Amino acid sequence: MKTTSFALAVVSLLQLASAQPFRGRRHVHQHAKKDVGGFGFSYSPYNSDNSCKSQDQVSQDINSISDGYSLVRTYGTDCNQVANVLTAAKAKGLKLFAGIYDLSTLSDEVATIVSAANGDWSSFDTISVGNELVNSGAASADTVVAAIGTVRGLLSSAGYTGKVVTVDTLVAARNNPSLCDASDYCAVNCHPFFDGNTASANAGSFLTTQIPTLQAVLANQNQQVVITETGWPWQGQTNGQAVPSPDDQTAALNSIKSSFSSNPSGIILFSTFNDLWKTNTDAQFQAEQYWGFLGNSPSG
Repeated sequence: MKTTSFALAVVSLLQLASAQPFRGRRHVHQHAKKDVGGFGFSYSPYNSDNSCKSQDQVSQDINSISDGYSLVRTYGTDCNQVANVLTAAKAKGLKLFAGIYDLSTLSDEVATIVSAANGDWSSFDTISVGNELVNSGAASADTVVAAIGTVRGLLSSAGYTGKVVTVDTLVAARNNPSLCDASDYCAVNCHPFFDGNTASANAGSFLTTQIPTLQAVLANQNQQVVITETGWPWQGQTNGQAVPSPDDQTAALNSIKSSFSSNPSGIILFSTFNDLWKTNTDAQFQAEQYWGFLGNSPSG
C-alpha cells in the first residue's frame, strides 16, 4: 500500500501547496542544518525498484539521521514497516507517527499496528487514518470521519490511549473542517513550493500565514495544528517563484525551521531521503523523487 504521494489530481496550484509530494548515490549539495531538536521527519521503507526494505536497511537509514529529531512519520502497514521502523525508532529514541493507508482494510491495518506494538504503546506518538483522501477524491469527509471513529475504537480496545488523526492537505481541511474536528489535533500537509508565488526563503512565513486561515473555521479555534509534511525539492521544474535547487532547498528548510523554532513539534519535514521509487510527472514539476533533504538513503 505504497502512497502515491502528492496525490492524484489537485484542483489548483494552491491546493498543491498544501499537498504531499510523495533513494542510490547521494546528490551533493549543502544541506540545511541537521541538528534541529524536536522536528519530525517522514520516511518510506522502499527500494528504488519498489521492493520492501529489510529491517537492517531501515535501521541503517534511521541510524544515519543525526540526533535532535523527535519523531518519524510513516504512511502505511505494508513491508512490515510498522515493526521495522518502530524497532529502529526505539533504538534512536524517536517516537513513531504510524499511518493507516487504506480505509477498506482498517481492521487488518489496525491489527498489524497492534501486533507491532505488542502491548507497549510508549513509542507511539500518533496513528493517522488515511493521507490526503479527501484532497485526492478517494473518500468523502464523512467517510474519513467515520473511519477515525472506527480506528479509535479498535485501538482503544487494544490499550492504545494516544492520538488518532486523519491527515489531509491544509486546503482540504479548511474546506472540510470536520476532518480536524474529529481528530485529536489538526494534521495537515502543506508545501509552499506548490504555491508558485512563494520563494524558498519565504517558505516558513507561507506556513505561518496559512495556519490561521485553517484555525478560523475549526470548531475549536485553539486546536493544535501540526504540519505533517512540508519541505522543498532540490531538483525539478520551476513553479513561478518557486525554484527547485540545492540552495533553494536549504533556504526553504532553514526558513521553515526558523519560523517554527519555538514550536518544532508542529513540523514534520518531507522527505528525509529521495524517493526514487516514485515517478516524476509534469503535474508535480518533475520533482516527485527529489525532496530528500539528506540525499539518497544510505541503504540504497
